[in-house]
Amino acid sequence: MKKISFLLCIVSFAFAGKGSVYSRYGVGEVNMFMSGKNIGMGNTGIALFGETHINLLNPASTASISRTILAASYQFRNFTSEDANGKSIFGTGNISSFALAFPVYEQKKMVLSLGLFPYSSVAYEMQKRQTVGGNQVAQTLDGRGGITSAQLSLSYAVNSDVTLGVTTQYLFGSIYRDQAITFLTGNIFGGSFIETDSYSGVGLTLGGIYSGIDKALGFSDTKSMNLGATLFTGSSMSLDKQSLRNYYTGQDTSATNDLSVDLPFGVTVGLAYLKNKTVYAADLQFQHWASFAVNGITPAEMQNSFRLGAGVEFLPSSDFVGDEIYKRLSYRFGGYVLRSNLELMGESINEIGASAGMTFPMSAETRVHLALEYGIRGTTSSSLVKDSMFRFSISVSASELMFIQPPIE
Repeated sequence: MKKISFLLCIVSFAFAGKGSVYSRYGVGEVNMFMSGKNIGMGNTGIALFGETHINLLNPASTASISRTILAASYQFRNFTSEDANGKSIFGTGNISSFALAFPVYEQKKMVLSLGLFPYSSVAYEMQKRQTVGGNQVAQTLDGRGGITSAQLSLSYAVNSDVTLGVTTQYLFGSIYRDQAITFLTGNIFGGSFIETDSYSGVGLTLGGIYSGIDKALGFSDTKSMNLGATLFTGSSMSLDKQSLRNYYTGQDTSATNDLSVDLPFGVTVGLAYLKNKTVYAADLQFQHWASFAVNGITPAEMQNSFRLGAGVEFLPSSDFVGDEIYKRLSYRFGGYVLRSNLELMGESINEIGASAGMTFPMSAETRVHLALEYGIRGTTSSSLVKDSMFRFSISVSASELMFIQPPIE
């Protein structure tokens, strides 16, 4: 009988499902907060104001909200992952976000909003069987958890053209990573390693929208185009690690506190153009993941990420009472390309996708936003994994005349 230590491989694992294997790197798969409305337009919205939904991509975009809005989103995700060894299919769904927005000073379009949604998520399971010294060995990697963002935003209209906003984010959560090795034959005992990483920190996002940039530049006599931009300042989060090692002869634990994780800054710019009840939008996002560091050390697989999204929305009739139901629907289409923050085996892990969506006005105060999204990420070359992703999102937003002072007669 022997006590062994083990080293688990990075690639060449068969996968059993749960999510994307690429979520095992860094702090997991980084998400963007999206309502079904934004997703249907190719995940765009930096330069779009929202009157009947809460767009937290840009803290300035909530300025046009004139009444209290409560919103919640649900998302179902289906992953089909394949490599040279086979294919795995996994589906899961959960409530993805909550948000509340209400005006606090109408003259300056000051709107306070609160949101809770995932900043990143980790969900993977990988297995490998091989022969070592004539014995059959099974290795397993399992990960789950993620980081949640709780945020508070405030918009402010400098004048009729310029709107600014600021968001304070509290980032927190835990990521669990389990590793195990089991000898299926022979008189050798394996073991397991369980690690819990707990994160907490504060981030800041600054945003702005210039309404009528086309008129300001002399391209048009009317305000038809908006220019928007955001800056995420990054965050220095604290990290506490707890480890549990199980062996045949017993177990031992260890804890390491006061570590740090540096999330990098990011910049997004976007355009939105309205013509004949049709909205065109495009966003370009950059995040400096090459400066991501865990206790001052940048993982070798990290690279800067770029994302380009574009979409179109066909607006409904403004006659909510008189028109037929189909004339009160809005329709959206879009697409995106992404160079992710990962480079593995000399290959950049890229993603491309398309989306579509629509909004049902259930009443004058309630909207249901639906969106479908299909994307492909990665490649099966170089012992990597290719993900085919299908996402269905549903967002409900309901408004109410609260926090608004009635006129004094």
